[in-house]
Amino acid sequence: MTLGRLRICTVAGLAVGLAVLAGCGGGDGDETAFTPVADSDSAYCRAYRSWKVFELDGGGAFDQPNPAALRIWWNAYLVAEETMLQQAPSEIRDEVGIKLSRIRTQLTPLLEKYDFDLERVRRVGSPAEQDVLFGPPPADVERAQGAQYAYEDKSCGTAPTPPPADIVFEADASSKSYCRALGAFNAEVEKVSDSGFDPDVMRTFVMGDRFAQILDGLDETAPAEIAEDVLADTDWFRTRWSDVMAEYDYDIRNIYLEATPEDLAAFNRTHPDVLEHTSRDTAYEDQVCGG
Repeated sequence: MTLGRLRICTVAGLAVGLAVLAGCGGGDGDETAFTPVADSDSAYCRAYRSWKVFELDGGGAFDQPNPAALRIWWNAYLVAEETMLQQAPSEIRDEVGIKLSRIRTQLTPLLEKYDFDLERVRRVGSPAEQDVLFGPPPADVERAQGAQYAYEDKSCGTAPTPPPADIVFEADASSKSYCRALGAFNAEVEKVSDSGFDPDVMRTFVMGDRFAQILDGLDETAPAEIAEDVLADTDWFRTRWSDVMAEYDYDIRNIYLEATPEDLAAFNRTHPDVLEHTSRDTAYEDQVCGG
């Protein structure tokens, strides 16, 4: 079915479902002039981020509690997809059109046939119908979605993690303790994710002692080959990250809807002041700590 798409960014390169905020002033105190990614504040990207907020609050198609709720959700989904097609840049307009064509001609009629009752489709729908709703999309649609998603990650300030650096890391004696520290960070951040990113929970997390403790743990266990990068990352969290989070009232919805292109880049750790460090940290995590 592949309905909607909400991919919240990660903290410290961890696949934990929470975006991090950063900003000017890397670990060594130098600052790099910020140039926004092309189209980051375009009508298309604003519409896309608005949908992410809607999905954050309302869940995805399979999260709806009953057919009536799914019908309402689906109508909003159609409006969002139609809007994004109208505003799509030329480089992905054809791909967005391919995805929307399937929504219009296959998914919507099938849902209407079964009154938006997914359980009914599972009970009495034909194998072909079940495959349309619950199976993977056709190859051409999958390719189109991939291109659309790649554009959104690159241009709209929503990439889950910075791209990993092109470097090879290997485990050593210090790896286990550092990966454990990453796991501790994950566990704390998952509590925020499980709350639905409640701003009060986020505020408590960011301003609490435990936040400082787990950052200290990352600093203290960082392997030598990424020690400088980890220190830059944690300094980023302690300074501009916290400042920007406070500016948007500890609510990632406000960030998606109101943040400047620079704050969005900070949110995703793609700001030039920190990108090189976070990319190296991401590569280490992927290769040594198992992502």
